[in-house]
Amino acid sequence: MKIRLFYKIFALTLVTVVVSMSIMILMVGYFGYFNFREYLIKSKIQELSWLTDKLGEYYETHGNFDEIKDIMDNPDRAMNFAPPPPPPPPGLDIKGRKNSPGDDIEMLKKIFLTKDNKLNVASFIHFRPFLTMLDADKKVIVGKEYNRNKDEFVLLPIETHKKTVGYLGVRKPPQVTYPLAIGFLRQQLSMMLFCALIIIILTGFLSWLFAKKLLAPVPMLINATQKLASRDFTVDIRQMSNDELGDLALNFRKMANDLRMYELKQNRWISDISHELRTPLSVLLGNIEAMQDGLRNTDTETLNILHSEVSRLIKLVNELHEITMAESDNMQFNFVSVNVRQIVEDTVDLYKSRAEEFGFQLRTMIKCNSKLVRADVSRLRQVLINIMENSLKHGKSPGIIFISCIENENGVGITIEDTGPGVLEGQLCMLFDRLYRADTSRNRQTGGSGLGLAICKYIIEKHRGAINAVTGSMGGLRIEINLPEEEKNE
Repeated sequence: MKIRLFYKIFALTLVTVVVSMSIMILMVGYFGYFNFREYLIKSKIQELSWLTDKLGEYYETHGNFDEIKDIMDNPDRAMNFAPPPPPPPPGLDIKGRKNSPGDDIEMLKKIFLTKDNKLNVASFIHFRPFLTMLDADKKVIVGKEYNRNKDEFVLLPIETHKKTVGYLGVRKPPQVTYPLAIGFLRQQLSMMLFCALIIIILTGFLSWLFAKKLLAPVPMLINATQKLASRDFTVDIRQMSNDELGDLALNFRKMANDLRMYELKQNRWISDISHELRTPLSVLLGNIEAMQDGLRNTDTETLNILHSEVSRLIKLVNELHEITMAESDNMQFNFVSVNVRQIVEDTVDLYKSRAEEFGFQLRTMIKCNSKLVRADVSRLRQVLINIMENSLKHGKSPGIIFISCIENENGVGITIEDTGPGVLEGQLCMLFDRLYRADTSRNRQTGGSGLGLAICKYIIEKHRGAINAVTGSMGGLRIEINLPEEEKNE
């Protein structure tokens, strides 16, 4: 059977409170009863403090308790001096009627005290099982019962002139049967049970509200998950709380938007790739069919056209492979410590004759002699070649291509700028998107696949650098590359 998370949280909270309250009531009831019983016993025995005062006076007069010890050791000799037997145990008179504690004290005073309010030591003969006496070092003077079970006695100090000269040990009664005390305990336990019931009901109500509030975003998340499973990315989840579930809802909405954008890019990617492949394949197919039908001769010109289209296909496939490797972060790099000056100069030398063929002049300003960078030489050269090719193909000839390499505060900056035509301001930020062309109407004989700058951006970012496109001072496009200086501990 499927149990909703709401009921699980509610039940967990409620059961925790019920168990906690039950344990508390049991512990408080159990220990409260025995502690309260102990308190009643000790408070009852403390009422015999008048007897310890008399024993203190006795010690002050005689200097010892030898007479009491002699009476306890020779009970038959002292029976003639002993008062009548003591009353029944505290709390009950002879007829079984309940007495007040004050009645018990008065009875005991009549036994232990003479008419002139002096201590009658012979009275101890009647209380041998219940009374014992210890000296100041708690060694037994009289009363062998104390040595058998010390925990059954409560010791009251005997003092004279604020000095403890001994202890009177009083055995605890087997039970306390004060109706008021028992009624008080029952009243407290009933009140505790009533409070526990109120707390459980209140906790259950608050737990219900809390669980409902806590899990409010869950139904929306379930609905959104079902939509995503059916490839419906129109998910709008509002943030209902400022906790982890609120963050989850916010991140879920962001994920849905990212998936929607990814699907749009993926569809555009497939469409653009299909378009890029269709053109050279159509040219190849048309020429091959023309040769098969005898409409075109298999001569050098035709073979050159086929070779050109195959080369374009190979270049496109290679770029597709590189952009796939870049997006999966599997492109290989071999970083070494290099001086960028040499890479820039080699690229300039490579393109001198090619720039003249396109009607461009190459101008340079290279001032990067001292700072080194961590770079993959072949990948960095690939970036510069790609940008140079774009300048030659998209620039208007005759014109100028200006290349600079200058050290800056953070490392080395490289710029490649042409004399135009440039790119619209709103298109600059999209030049590094894959398959993007600023001039969608240009033909593919001069235009590339739209993957080159996307690959360049990935390579520069792997070098911990940055690449940007801005409008140049000469009216064309300027590509700016910044590479960080190599750290000393690298």
